Amino acid sequence: MSGLPKHGLEAEPLDDAVAEGRDAEIAASKYMNELTAKLLGGELAANDAARRANPQNCDVELDSTTAASLEKFMASLKEHLQLAPETWSGSAGKHNYERRRQVHRWTCAEQQTHVRDAIREYMRQEQQATCTPMTTVRCLHASVAQKSYGSEKRFLCPPPAVHIHGRLRHAETIPPSLFVQVQGEEGDHLSGEQLAVLDEAHQARFTELHVTGTGKAKSFRLLLHLLASDDKGPARDAKRARLSDDADTRTARLLESACWASFASAPIGIISKPSKKTAKARSVSAHISTSTQVSLFNRINSQTYRTKYLCAQDGQLSAQSRAWTAFTLVVLERPSQASRDTEDHVLAYGATILFMDSVSGAATDPLLVCKVDRGCIIPPFGDATHAPENADEVYAFGAVNQMQKIALMRCTGDRKVDACTPRSYLCAGAPMPPTAGFGVLGHADDARSLPLNYAPSRPATWHQDNGPQPLLVDEALDAFCWTLVGISHFEYSFIDLDMLHVPSAPPYMGLPLTPFPIVTRMPFYETTTHELAMSVQNFYYSSRDDALQSPAAMLSASRTDTKLETMQIWLGPLGPLPFVATATQDTHETDVLIELPKLKAMLGTQDRRISQCMLPLLFVRGIDGSIYHSGRTIARA
Repeated sequence: MSGLPKHGLEAEPLDDAVAEGRDAEIAASKYMNELTAKLLGGELAANDAARRANPQNCDVELDSTTAASLEKFMASLKEHLQLAPETWSGSAGKHNYERRRQVHRWTCAEQQTHVRDAIREYMRQEQQATCTPMTTVRCLHASVAQKSYGSEKRFLCPPPAVHIHGRLRHAETIPPSLFVQVQGEEGDHLSGEQLAVLDEAHQARFTELHVTGTGKAKSFRLLLHLLASDDKGPARDAKRARLSDDADTRTARLLESACWASFASAPIGIISKPSKKTAKARSVSAHISTSTQVSLFNRINSQTYRTKYLCAQDGQLSAQSRAWTAFTLVVLERPSQASRDTEDHVLAYGATILFMDSVSGAATDPLLVCKVDRGCIIPPFGDATHAPENADEVYAFGAVNQMQKIALMRCTGDRKVDACTPRSYLCAGAPMPPTAGFGVLGHADDARSLPLNYAPSRPATWHQDNGPQPLLVDEALDAFCWTLVGISHFEYSFIDLDMLHVPSAPPYMGLPLTPFPIVTRMPFYETTTHELAMSVQNFYYSSRDDALQSPAAMLSASRTDTKLETMQIWLGPLGPLPFVATATQDTHETDVLIELPKLKAMLGTQDRRISQCMLPLLFVRGIDGSIYHSGRTIARA
């Protein structure tokens, strides 16, 4: 306060107990109230004196030096306390609606021109495989997860991985921040949540998520929030939460102040533990499907920190602790002994497969899927037709379950396996020298990256209960055991039109981008009427001032308001298209019947720069021109 003239305006210093026991907002508010009261008191006294000295001139203001010093002091105090400008207004915690409005106010015709130009540019660059204005958010995660019990935390494995391609709202000096929550069936949060920052490759991994307190819940969802922050990063918004608030309140405050888009996964199944027995046909969701992507991980002594994931990097396969790859499961041969209850699209033990990375093309050798049980690897030889009643436990020809441990035997040339066939298994680590016996070296299993190798295991025999003869099996060392889990993903693509045209705008200037309109029923073309029918979720949105503060407020208003706006529908650069919308009861979905443009317009004669034959089906929010990709395209014949 040295810059302020001494007019009896000094406020009492901040009480240490208040500053320590309450958050910075309350302490600063008290301090500024005291200062303002003394300023006003001093100003009134000065005005009274001026009136007595000069009755004809009663308008006396603070001199410019005092005003400038006060303004400088206020700015310095705000910077020191790291408070956002809106927290100093009367409505703390509420973003000013006009500041959340789009930076440029376009007419309807101007906005449609900007939308059309952005779509044309996207289609042109998409065809040339260059950087497009479309932003794509993609999250890969396991399709099932295990419950956590008590103090034990069973983290989601593999950890959800987010990759973002394109522009995001964030300050230039810091990378974008993401926040992921684990949400239950009833909308409650099941313990897990984590804040992460995108790395240089625009990726983030969430290694601390787990599921607890589920009760009888059968599934959960992942909620991914995109956070906008200024030069001080997301930690500033976290500091604004009161220390006395519980975790849910602090999270709500963070999302209200910084979140500008939220995305949800499909339901993820919860399993207590992987079944040792083969799952029956009625429980298809517990199976590994041959049409899905999968992840494999190896864990030594059941220790989380010694978990290695099968990973493809630079065209090479390895076992990594900090990265994982979703592999395409390719079935080369289905076993003839497969159980009759095992459907063709379900992976069966004894199948010959390989794992291939669709991005780099890296692939494993042909492998035989072997069952692991009671510390033994059961090779896939024998005759299921003569198996005993407990064949699911002894002979490995049934369906492979999610999260089951398997061994992967290297295939021989003719792919035939019998008791005399030399057997080696895929393992993470260097194989032992031949003179050392069986197994793999153990000194390198704590490294972040290990090479993939094949090594033999020690033969053993398994005396089954009431069995006719002992089974020939191999010893199941930890290095040979891989846990197999299916991989799912959710993906959203959009063009943030306002931020696209004003790249220097602060990240908090744009309106919330979500809820995202989602096509829930595959579009159906009516040939007789040249119309397109489909069902859409989140097709309506509210333009109320208080509804435009956060994604959660937007979603709530869109399901409770009586006066709502509808999304525009575009087919590539053609739009907005006429349509008829009918809201369905209790499902928050809308049946939409779209009148398609004439065939001549769809052939693209009006824009010869676009020669591709696919037109994206898009939604456009009229209030700010945000463009949402439906994930569907229509071919131009």
